[in-house]
Amino acid sequence: MFKQIGNLFLIKPSVSLKEEERSFYKDLNFRHFIFFKEHFKEDFRKILEEIRSAVLPGLLAVDQEGGRVCRIEGDFEAPAEIGRIYKETLNETFVRDWAGRIAESLKKYNLNLNLAPCVDLAEEEAAEFLKSRTFSLDAELVKRLSLIFIEEHKKRGILNCIKHFPGLKGVKIDPHKELPFKETLDRESLKPFEFFVKKDIVFIMSTHIVIKEIEDLPVTFSEKMIHFLRKNLDYKGVILTDDLNMGALNRWELQERIILSLASGHNLLIYCGCWEDLAQALFDIKTELEKSQVLKERIKESLYKLSHL
Repeated sequence: MFKQIGNLFLIKPSVSLKEEERSFYKDLNFRHFIFFKEHFKEDFRKILEEIRSAVLPGLLAVDQEGGRVCRIEGDFEAPAEIGRIYKETLNETFVRDWAGRIAESLKKYNLNLNLAPCVDLAEEEAAEFLKSRTFSLDAELVKRLSLIFIEEHKKRGILNCIKHFPGLKGVKIDPHKELPFKETLDRESLKPFEFFVKKDIVFIMSTHIVIKEIEDLPVTFSEKMIHFLRKNLDYKGVILTDDLNMGALNRWELQERIILSLASGHNLLIYCGCWEDLAQALFDIKTELEKSQVLKERIKESLYKLSHL
């Protein structure tokens, strides 16, 4: 089963793949890749060819939200601006055109997964890391505009991942740098997730945050929170972590982050750090991955879900 472990990662490849990196992907069956601005500044077709020389790619993903979070260059308004204009005009055609242009930017590069939209609830005074990245503080408006966004991607054969479960409303600490927390689970923030679960969304991304009323572990490592998503919200799809290389998780070694994320019930682990560090971590925990009954079951479940996309 260790030879299949790469299938449970969405990994950032190097801009230019050397033979050692290609061998790593091939040996452990890495198939899912996430791309950033630096990839599109180079010959992206060549990057894909280098990946295909090692493995048969599965998910080819990017964060293309609009506004400042756009890995592919283009003139795409921020979600907050789209929300403001829609509230003033109720012009759905304008929203569809914007969402369609974003989807076309992925289609141009043969990508098949957009790690967007953010369905967090946020106002104009949101913390800098979330500012402008979501449509509104109003859950109903977030649901309506996010649905349009997803519909326009679906028309072009592109999947979406909603984020960041269970919601970053009111959070001031940037999880890219430190581990944020909330005292209680915010029920209003859950409304968009509940809505899209009923719409059979394929991917939901969790976030690195501690919900104290649940437990003192971040959601990334929380079996209780994943159980809540599966049982209380009746979600059947694929659950992603956010990037395991983010500052919020610095108190845990990478080996621990991998084990705890898998044990909690996450199906796909995002890792945007150095591939050599990931290789070292995986071989360090190889024995545990192969012998732990809990981990073996989790890996088996995740491989099954990903094979039936």
